[in-house]
Amino acid sequence: MAGKFSIGGWRSRVTTGVGGIAAVVAGWGIGLFELKTTPPPPGLAAAKPVDAGEWTLRLDGVSVSDRMPDGGRIIGSDRKAIILHLQATNRTGMTSNSFVRAIHLDTPIRGIDAHPTPFLQRDRVATGELQPALPEDMTLVWTYPAGEPVPAKLRFSIDARSYRDFDNLYAQPGWFDPQKIGVIELPLSPAEAASKGAAS
Repeated sequence: MAGKFSIGGWRSRVTTGVGGIAAVVAGWGIGLFELKTTPPPPGLAAAKPVDAGEWTLRLDGVSVSDRMPDGGRIIGSDRKAIILHLQATNRTGMTSNSFVRAIHLDTPIRGIDAHPTPFLQRDRVATGELQPALPEDMTLVWTYPAGEPVPAKLRFSIDARSYRDFDNLYAQPGWFDPQKIGVIELPLSPAEAASKGAAS
């Protein structure tokens, strides 16, 4: 009896082990299949409006400067700023600043700010709350250590949220489930050219 029990237990453990390995291999294969079949996000064109759910966004250009858009120097003499020039139109019925979370700087730069600071170009003030249905020229600013190299092109991605009248999790209407809808690469332009364009 002891021998039979031992053999049965051994067989059971082998069967369990083989089943586990098969499950891992199957999961790995499914993962590879999904990776191959999921299309990459489409490339977006510069200076063209993009429907991003609650926003219409138009990314116009990017520059590097040692000053903020309001003309002030960056806090900390050892930092510079990446400045993204864009137009944002609020498509909702209330003031919002969520466009800041919809745009991501994907190019890795060591020591860069985790989140950008928005500036309203016409008043050259730091602000994020935009009124509905009013296109606004904005800048998003990320500061980074001045000694870090910045490539000639910077890559950005845009997220869009979907509107639901009733959300199962929050039990209220709103914009949910951000999804990446596209990427755009912008060539770095001189800060002088960007500042002249903002002033004109």
